[in-house]
Amino acid sequence: MSQAPQHPGTIVYVDGTTQKETERVNITEVPEALRFAPTPQGLVPVVRVVAYTEGSRRIIREYGPAGELLRSTVQIKQA
Repeated sequence: MSQAPQHPGTIVYVDGTTQKETERVNITEVPEALRFAPTPQGLVPVVRVVAYTEGSRRIIREYGPAGELLRSTVQIKQA
């Protein structure tokens, strides 16, 4: 993996249903693996995380500084 670029310093967490900011966290409080996302062009800082629920699924989308979607995770709630 390539050298990580400089991170702007914070990650904003957003409720995907309301689009309201729920938290703004300094990257020192976030595990290193969640601060950057690997892309074909190299590592990109994660600056916005949007989470919402659809039925039994929780969807988490992570975005970079230019608003680009970096990765998406789907969690399934077990019955």
